[in-house]
Amino acid sequence: MASWSVFILVFVGMWLLQIYFTIRQSKHYQRQFYEMQQQSSGYMGVGVSKRRFGRGAVVMITTDPNGIITRAKQMSGLTVFARFREQNAMVGKPIEACRTDNPRTAEEQALNMAIEKVEAERKKRLD
Repeated sequence: MASWSVFILVFVGMWLLQIYFTIRQSKHYQRQFYEMQQQSSGYMGVGVSKRRFGRGAVVMITTDPNGIITRAKQMSGLTVFARFREQNAMVGKPIEACRTDNPRTAEEQALNMAIEKVEAERKKRLD
């Protein structure tokens, strides 16, 4: 009977750790989102590629009013330990130059989704 108690305690402990790390990652996402939103002019797009199994990805991009990327961040991974990283290679490029025609990875799919969100926002404001 004591072995079941230990098993249950370990299970509950692991479950509580998962909740803690999920909340921590969520707060990290919210801080990064708020930081990216502080740009005075231009547009912001967020793309998410979630998979049931395997790596997922989140991409945040901001552009100036002309569609030139001013900042880009990407988070990808399997666990709650994933964090956003700056993507300086995209900065200064037009958003269309960063689009992938046939996205294969979660990162490419998330980037394309972020670009679509920026383009939709630009079109909405121009109309």
